[in-house]
Amino acid sequence: MKSQFKPQLIKKAGKQLILFLLCFLLSASALAQDLGINSDGSEPHTSAILDVKSTAKGVLIPRMTMQERDAIASPANGLMVFCTDCGTKGALNIFFGAWKSVSLCSVGAPLAGTHIAAANQITWNWNAVTGAAGYKWNTTNDYSTATDMGQNTSMSETSLIEGITYTRYVWAYSPCSVSTVSILNQMLIYIGMSYQGGKVFYIYKPEDIVVYVAGETHGLIAATSNQSTGAQWGCYQTFVNGTSTEIGQGQDNTLHMLICPGSNNAAKICDDLVLNDYSDWFLPSKDELNQLYLQKSIIGDFTVSIYWSSSEYNNNYSYGQRFLAPNPGGVYLESKDYPRAVRAVRAF
Repeated sequence: MKSQFKPQLIKKAGKQLILFLLCFLLSASALAQDLGINSDGSEPHTSAILDVKSTAKGVLIPRMTMQERDAIASPANGLMVFCTDCGTKGALNIFFGAWKSVSLCSVGAPLAGTHIAAANQITWNWNAVTGAAGYKWNTTNDYSTATDMGQNTSMSETSLIEGITYTRYVWAYSPCSVSTVSILNQMLIYIGMSYQGGKVFYIYKPEDIVVYVAGETHGLIAATSNQSTGAQWGCYQTFVNGTSTEIGQGQDNTLHMLICPGSNNAAKICDDLVLNDYSDWFLPSKDELNQLYLQKSIIGDFTVSIYWSSSEYNNNYSYGQRFLAPNPGGVYLESKDYPRAVRAVRAF
């Protein structure tokens, strides 16, 4: 059975008539499969147990103060009230394990920023949220015990263990609501840190599309001494084909270079290297070698002028970079049969 109830019938009705109609409505609700309240006699939608239709009026749900709302015993998920003193103008509240506000006063979750790692510490950063009165930060996913950061959008944490990936939690709040939680992740690793057989000289960035993984920390490690001070690139007058200059391509370049004959070739020296229990070393690409040059003072022991990259130019030339004067940092096209220095790197 389906029923329609026309609200205009009760306009200006007295208390007895209102009581009678309410009793009728409750009885009809008990018997009806679906209930439609409208002025045009249309059937309720098949997906709705209650279908209220109007082009001139809305529906008022229970209105109460925040104190009265919080006094509701064991609220069901999905329970709705209008909180009259939530924010400056009140707010629609829905219960989902906790009361959530749906209003101009509600705030979104803060997006993670770029975290900064240093020796035994991480500075956590997140982006400001429009309408937020402040932020809370915690080492566990528990808002009730979180540290109130006020308007600060960063938190420095010390006494951490290097090489460990840490997870932290942050919320934005307003006078009437709390955002969903934002999860922050960062591995405690930094440029110059001794790690996995060498020293870290580069941490992948979003623009390194070949190798970057959002939410994870990966990068490049350099050996702390030269593997050769005078090796050929190899394959002189032969085009290896398939090498790249990009960050993240040095290892693949090195594999392509292994077709070059001879044992004193730059790629083979790196590929054969076993250093500090690691055997996955390779010759850096042109862009990787440049990042190594930028951190040369931190990595140390660059005693030769020009170092090979694994990026090929043509049959006879490949890219090298000058680490010492004159013109330190200069990138050159070097003949593949010239003796140049080799510094192996590996990825983590």
